[in-house]
Amino acid sequence: AVAGAMALGVTGGFQASRRSCRTRELRARIARAMSPMSPGDYGLPPKLAGMAGALSALPNDRMRYQQLMALAGKLKPMADDLKVPENKVPGCLSVVHVHASLEEDGTVTFQGDSDALISKGLVALLVLCLSGCTPEEIAGVQPEFIKASGISASLTPGRNNGFFNMFKLMNKKVARLKAAKAAESGESGAMKAGEDTETEETPELQIYNTLSRSKEAFKTLEPGKVKMYVCGVTVYDLCHLGHARVMVFFDIVARFLRHLGYDVTFVRNVTDIDDKIIKRSQETGETAEELARRMEEEMARDAKSLGCASPDFEPRVSESIEEITSMVETLVKKDFAYAGKGDVYFRVRRFETYGRLSRCSLDGNEAGARVEVADVKEAPEDFVLWKSAKPSEPSWESPWGPGRPGWHIECSAMAKRYLGDTLDIHGGGPDLVFPHHENEIAQSEAANDQPYVKTWMHCAAVRSTGNEKMSKSLGNFVTIRDVLKQYDGEVVRFYLLSSQYRRPMMYSEEALEEAQERLLKLYSSLRGAAGAQTESPDPECEQQHRFLAAMANDFDTVNAIAALTDLSRELLQLQQGDHGAEFQTKARQLRAMGAVLGILQRDPEEVCKGPVDSDFEAKVEDLIQARADARKAKDFTKADAIRDELTGMGVVIEDGAKGTSWRVASLA
Repeated sequence: AVAGAMALGVTGGFQASRRSCRTRELRARIARAMSPMSPGDYGLPPKLAGMAGALSALPNDRMRYQQLMALAGKLKPMADDLKVPENKVPGCLSVVHVHASLEEDGTVTFQGDSDALISKGLVALLVLCLSGCTPEEIAGVQPEFIKASGISASLTPGRNNGFFNMFKLMNKKVARLKAAKAAESGESGAMKAGEDTETEETPELQIYNTLSRSKEAFKTLEPGKVKMYVCGVTVYDLCHLGHARVMVFFDIVARFLRHLGYDVTFVRNVTDIDDKIIKRSQETGETAEELARRMEEEMARDAKSLGCASPDFEPRVSESIEEITSMVETLVKKDFAYAGKGDVYFRVRRFETYGRLSRCSLDGNEAGARVEVADVKEAPEDFVLWKSAKPSEPSWESPWGPGRPGWHIECSAMAKRYLGDTLDIHGGGPDLVFPHHENEIAQSEAANDQPYVKTWMHCAAVRSTGNEKMSKSLGNFVTIRDVLKQYDGEVVRFYLLSSQYRRPMMYSEEALEEAQERLLKLYSSLRGAAGAQTESPDPECEQQHRFLAAMANDFDTVNAIAALTDLSRELLQLQQGDHGAEFQTKARQLRAMGAVLGILQRDPEEVCKGPVDSDFEAKVEDLIQARADARKAKDFTKADAIRDELTGMGVVIEDGAKGTSWRVASLA
């Protein structure tokens, strides 16, 4: 990279290094040369990645322009009969055309032209570097790469918009070619979940597996079926935002898998007997069962407020005792467990592959650290499977006397009951990797003689002020209920989707406010759309392809929402027209994409205007008319005062070609 940078003229800056501005420029040039874009950046195919990286490494805009002009010279002339309206790129300062054709080998060939030299260079960049790529490679490209290449800062807004519009048109043409090819061969465009071949419309699903520490192509145990288990909540207190993030994320996972056509069986347990529940019930004067049922109802209420669908099964520990004791008996018979004084422990060192999920060493770690155990253990790392009863505590009969389950065995037993010996997906929070999930693997595989889980998924924590993990035990949590007093449940859901699920989130009311504003803008773009979705969304929609590509890339909700936002901008522009067929089609598309994320399913007028009474609405309309009259009379002081009054009422006004519309500033 250094040699390349020097060849491109970086060395010239050393002679002027005594000047601070030249020094800064030199550093920037070297940094670009040392960090060229790779094929993995922005989803670029190798040829486009190489060209974008070379442009990024050039020392100044002048040299980048020269490179683009050289590219323009390599562009083959475009036949006049291809310069038709359907090939014309909208929104360009110059006249730009692009055409696509699908070759026998499944790759795409592009032709393009422009009547302006710099635009022609940008046309050549895409045409030359994307020709020869497959439709899937083209759909995976993120056009924002142009900014990282160092070009866009010096492009005029018109050319910049034209570049993105050209990229959209190219994707639209590729989608049409794919659909036409499928129609000719009689293939169905519908997703056939679980098949080895990829579908025409959806990239191969990649999921980050905690076990391998890498993204892997998702393959199910049975074609078309997904068995998913997620560790639920210990119901001794109200749920906090960390719980909310796990609930919402795995709800999204189930929704997207079903969108792809999979038959998903989603199991999430309820831990309704635990030391913490017993302790809290003693403080409140309830029985452990009464407290657990009350908190379980509150958890369900919170989940519903966040738009989470109920899992297919929500087994309780207290109702799974037979399965738990049966598995413990099996482990004892196979010498993986031993009893002592009414307790039963798992022999960790007998399970030879212990630690492969968490990659922990047994030295210095106690696998059963969550619970206090007696001195009958053979080794410190052994963890409890069954705990002998204590006075005044809930207990059940077992072969080892009255007692209750240990923490880890409950999930192994309930997962086996509902999903069998091996699961496709097992999920939970990051704090469960060790010891809980590590211990689940050991006891399940020791008992069943089968691999326990194919794909392990862990959703990162929400961190409180001070960068601590939000948890009940630390007492630093913000409950879902508290947040819902200020923000609508859909806003909270949208906020939780605005960050990559494997990265910790910092709790921030500013971020919640931003999420609320972004969600309201999405709903604003749907105003005027038909209420019922009577037709299928446009399968050729470029944003749809970006959305599916993002979700198939390890459930990348950040870029999925970016695709929604891009489509909403188009809708806002179309709203200035007559709400015609194109607007209605795109609105259906936005709603369909939102449904996968569990958002944008309410009436946009009701959301945007909020739960206001008729008197309030009439007053707002009167003020908007008064403001319009003041502006017409050029009394801008009065018009601004009316706007301020509306703002004070919690109303946002939006001026457009068809007049002024309004919405509430908050969904709470």
